[in-house]
Amino acid sequence: MSSTGSQIDQKLDEWGSRLFNVSTETVPRPRRSQRSLLGSAKPAKTGGRLSTAQARATYVRQKLQAMVRRAPQVMVKLVRAPKGMKGISNNLTYISRDGQLDIEDQDGQVIQGKESVADLKAEWRDGGMPIAPDSTMRDAFHLVLSMPTRTDPLSVQRAARDFAKREFSGFQYAMVLHTFETDPDPHPSRHPHVHLTVKAAGLDGVRLNPRKADLQRWREGFAEALREHGIEATTTSRIHRTTHERWTVRHLHESSKKGETLERLKRTTRRHGRVQEVMRNYEQVMRALARSDRGEDRQLAEDLVHYLTERSRDATKTRSPERDRSS
Repeated sequence: MSSTGSQIDQKLDEWGSRLFNVSTETVPRPRRSQRSLLGSAKPAKTGGRLSTAQARATYVRQKLQAMVRRAPQVMVKLVRAPKGMKGISNNLTYISRDGQLDIEDQDGQVIQGKESVADLKAEWRDGGMPIAPDSTMRDAFHLVLSMPTRTDPLSVQRAARDFAKREFSGFQYAMVLHTFETDPDPHPSRHPHVHLTVKAAGLDGVRLNPRKADLQRWREGFAEALREHGIEATTTSRIHRTTHERWTVRHLHESSKKGETLERLKRTTRRHGRVQEVMRNYEQVMRALARSDRGEDRQLAEDLVHYLTERSRDATKTRSPERDRSS
C-alpha cells in the first residue's frame, strides 16, 4: 500500500471509527464465566476482526457504501421487559399468538400448540434460575428483529436464528417468525420480523444487563447474519440518516494538489451536541476520501455529498411549521 493510501486509511480509522463507534480493542469478548453476575462486561466490538487500522478503514468504507446505496436498514428493538413468570407467560402467549404460531427454542426444538407452549412456560419457570410468579426484576428481554417489506421471511428467520445462537449462547430463549401472510393478528405487519424473548438469567446464573452499546452490537450482529444469508442490510442510527448541511465537491486545478476537496455551502439550521460531532466526523471522512489516489474513494466522497444533501432536503421538507417557527 502506498504512503498516501496508508494515510487515508489512518484518517478513515480515526474519524470513521468515531462516526460508527468502531472499537479499537483487540481483546476477545470475555467468557461467560468471567462476566460480572450483576451485568455483562463491556464488549470488544471488533472481536479481533478489526484489529488493524486498514481493516477498520475497510469496514468504514463498507458502511458508507451501504449508506449511499440505501441498503435496507436493520431494526432491532428492545421491547418492555417481562417481569415475573406472569409477565413471561403473557409474553410467550403473545408472540406465539396463543400457540397458533410455532416457537423455536435455543436448542432448535419447535414448540407447536397451546399445550406445548404451556410446557415451555413451566420449563422456564422451574429450569435453571427459577422465576417467581410476581417480580420487580426484569426476568426476560423481548427483542423484535425486523426488516423492510419484501425481504424474504425465511432468510430473516435463519439470520435471527444464527444471531441468537451467537449472542445468547447459554441462555434460554424463544423466537417466533411473524409475516403478513402467517400472522393471525387482525392487522398484521407487512414487515417480516422475529420476536425473540431471552430469559435474563443464564444457565450459569449470569444475568443479562443490556446497555445502549449492547443494542448497537445486536443490530450489527443481526445485519451481519442477514448478509451471510444473502440479504443486503446495514445499521445506521437515526442521527446519521438526518443532516441539515449542504455540501459540494470542489475540484482543484492546482497541479500541486490531487483529487478534490469538500466545501460547505450553506448552514440551514443550528446544530448542537451529538449532531455537530457527527457532522464534523463526516466532514473529515469525506475530505480524506476526496484526497485519495483511489478513484473509488473519490467517487464515494461524491456519493456521500449527494446522499447527505438529499437527506438535508428531506429533513427540511418534513419539518413542521411549528418547529420552523420555534427554531
